[in-house]
Amino acid sequence: MTADSLSPTILCVDDEAPGLYFRKLILERQGYRVVTATSADDGIELFKTSDIDLVVTDHLMGRATGTKMAAEIRRLKPDIPIIVLSGTTNIPEGLESADFFLPKTEGPEKLLEKVRELLALNRPNSAAQVGPAQEQPLFSLETGPLQSLLAAIVEGSDDAIFSKTLDGIITSWNKAAERMYGYSVGEVIGKPVSLLMPSDRPNEMNDILETLRRGHGIKHFETRRRAKDGRELTVILTVSPIRDDLGKIVGASTTARDITQAKMAEQAIRSSEKLAIAGRMAATVAHEINNPLEAVTNILYLLENSAQLDDTAREFVRAAQTELKRISQITKLTLGFHRGSERRETPVKIMDLIDDALTLYERKVMTLGIALNKRYHGTGVVHADPGELRQVFSNLIVNAMDALARTGNQLFVHVFDSRDWRDPSVKGVRTVVSDNGGGIAREHHARLFKPFYTTKGEKGTGVGLWVSRGIIEKHGGSIRFRSSTKPGVSGTSFSVFLPYVSQTRNKFPFCKLGR
Repeated sequence: MTADSLSPTILCVDDEAPGLYFRKLILERQGYRVVTATSADDGIELFKTSDIDLVVTDHLMGRATGTKMAAEIRRLKPDIPIIVLSGTTNIPEGLESADFFLPKTEGPEKLLEKVRELLALNRPNSAAQVGPAQEQPLFSLETGPLQSLLAAIVEGSDDAIFSKTLDGIITSWNKAAERMYGYSVGEVIGKPVSLLMPSDRPNEMNDILETLRRGHGIKHFETRRRAKDGRELTVILTVSPIRDDLGKIVGASTTARDITQAKMAEQAIRSSEKLAIAGRMAATVAHEINNPLEAVTNILYLLENSAQLDDTAREFVRAAQTELKRISQITKLTLGFHRGSERRETPVKIMDLIDDALTLYERKVMTLGIALNKRYHGTGVVHADPGELRQVFSNLIVNAMDALARTGNQLFVHVFDSRDWRDPSVKGVRTVVSDNGGGIAREHHARLFKPFYTTKGEKGTGVGLWVSRGIIEKHGGSIRFRSSTKPGVSGTSFSVFLPYVSQTRNKFPFCKLGR
């Protein structure tokens, strides 16, 4: 019989990985065999399939509780002792199935004492088989000391991990924290953690530190933090007290996970759903308007040709017909924007798409006092999906008008035959949309085509330019921009090149959203 088969087997269950890991190490160092689970369901399955002598479980594990798990274990095997742990000193309800309740603040010595005590009662010979006299080293000389291993785990983590004193002074800082917040180790060690706090949360850090001083940790707390470059990050924090050898709280460790992109993706999905619904409603309204529109058009036609109308009345009828044609054109364009998901490539005249988009925003151009300068040269015809290109050029025009709403008054659109800058042998059409607005700051340039990145704050979704680039590249083309914020010469210019024949080398679907 091996020594391992003589050692009692302990099942440890906890949804907090660091606590579970170190609890396992402590018990194994005492000679016990330890199996672990991170949920109540997994713990019960392990209990059913393994020969377990004792169970140590956390009380709160997500929506499940250790006490409910203890009740199920007691039903399966009534004689197996169960210890329930908790981060609070308040005794939870439903402990009837547990043999002992132990606050985590009591420390490992108390846990080991109760483990030995309960095993001795349940297995009289087990107490003699394990204990400090038979303690095995946690690590051999080849694997290095425990501190080195823990340091490597912290440094290798994808989550930002750092420690601080109870006064909020940062004392350690891992590589992931450098990447997330932008500060190097030398820039933050010895500095107050308030360095990371947004200005609208003045009391949050004091509340966290006060919670830690009372011996409590903080799990899965969603909040915001500020990076070195001023960006605000949405993060999930887990903050745990650090204790010395005597159990006194001397500091805290913080694990932070950046969920900014995930939150922006959620917002973009919500926005896309709203836009899709609005698009369907607009198309439905436009379609339904066409029926009465036709009737009114016919009535005006009959009136115009009526011999009973005098010249003044006939002029009024013609004015009404002009406005009616404008309404008809808008409904037609609205239906053109709302197209099916199935792609169709046909000969497309870029100038017509530009004019369609400008027609829809004609009122906004007039309201803002924007001077529109159009220059069309060449045929301007490419083989492409008209709906997708209409989406791209509408997005560029709307972006330009948004910039001009703040400053500037010139919108330039130039369409001309050109060659691909990447390969001069490829001929096609180049479209340049420019404005003399305030320009885009240089720090935004590198990320302008990144998903969920916007310069418009709450108004933007951060996907318009990303989607536009995808559409252009899918057609074998390219999109570039240049921008200046220098007073007197500020503005932004986007250049789109499309080959005469679409090159569908990069096919992938995109949603219909604005920047």
